Amino acid sequence: MSASTAPPIPLDIAFITGPTMVGICLSWGLAGVMVVQIYNYFEAFPRDPPFVKALVYTLAALDAVQTAMVTADAFHWFVFGFGDMARLDDTFLNSWDVPVLDAIISLVVQAFYCWRIWYLRKSYVIPGAILFVALLQCGAGIATGVRAHQLGKISLIGTEVAQQTIWLVGGAIADVSIAVVLSWTLLHERNGSLASTRGLITRALRLIVETNALTASVAVIALILYWGVPSQPTLVVPPTAIMGKLYTNCLVAVFNSRSKRVDDKQSSHGMQSINLPLPRTPRFSARRSGSSPVSVDGLGGGGGGGGGRVHVVKQIELDNMGVDMGTRPESEADMTSEDIESRKH
Repeated sequence: MSASTAPPIPLDIAFITGPTMVGICLSWGLAGVMVVQIYNYFEAFPRDPPFVKALVYTLAALDAVQTAMVTADAFHWFVFGFGDMARLDDTFLNSWDVPVLDAIISLVVQAFYCWRIWYLRKSYVIPGAILFVALLQCGAGIATGVRAHQLGKISLIGTEVAQQTIWLVGGAIADVSIAVVLSWTLLHERNGSLASTRGLITRALRLIVETNALTASVAVIALILYWGVPSQPTLVVPPTAIMGKLYTNCLVAVFNSRSKRVDDKQSSHGMQSINLPLPRTPRFSARRSGSSPVSVDGLGGGGGGGGGRVHVVKQIELDNMGVDMGTRPESEADMTSEDIESRKH
């Protein structure tokens, strides 16, 4: 397009380019956070089940693809098409890298949480209902991307609100439902657990509520901008540009929180040694998720003397949602001097 026929640059150009640049910068910032999260996960949890590793690395791959596509959008709008308002209004890859990938990533994360709810509650009703909402929002997100590609202009996206509404409302409902159900389930488990375990469950509850509230809040903000300012469709770019990355970062953060300090490989796991006076009772053994077997013997742990005391060795590498994610082998190299001394008794 020649300079004489190119659309003039409007006076409110900052409202067009500003939100887009903010969204791109936030997307890149969260991509950097994800790299650190993946490195910490790789270092701290090499013995996680294969399906968990596949989930984490698949999300990392989707995150990387989205970052590359967002970068291509930035070059299309601000480098190759600098000063060209027609190109700046072109959806290019944005119709795929934001609504479509966001919807797919959120579905993967929400489906994982649904599986965890089923595992803990052994009921298909609640996780099935949440999964239905997750599938609905994913379908609406894909439909949003397809429709945006058909329109071809960012300025026209604000006129199509049906798919966007279902996509964003569905995502928020699924996130809030997951937070409520998991919180209720873990609170019930905490009431019947040991005092030392209650702190871990409380930390898990806080993290689950915070992460799901964050993703739900971003979806609500995007929805408000869609409905409230339809004449400025670029205002919705920042929240929607980071939604997928928030899902990936939040889920990997939940996995990494099982370790005391994931940034220090030598300190990322520890041992707790607890000596509890117990009456003489028949021997039994039990396993708590994420911990080593706990042996209780009325005559003392391991069949030796001990006068009705139990020796519990538990690894601080618990899965925050109640499922055994694998444990590290116990060795004296992993233990503090107090742990080693207490274990001798």
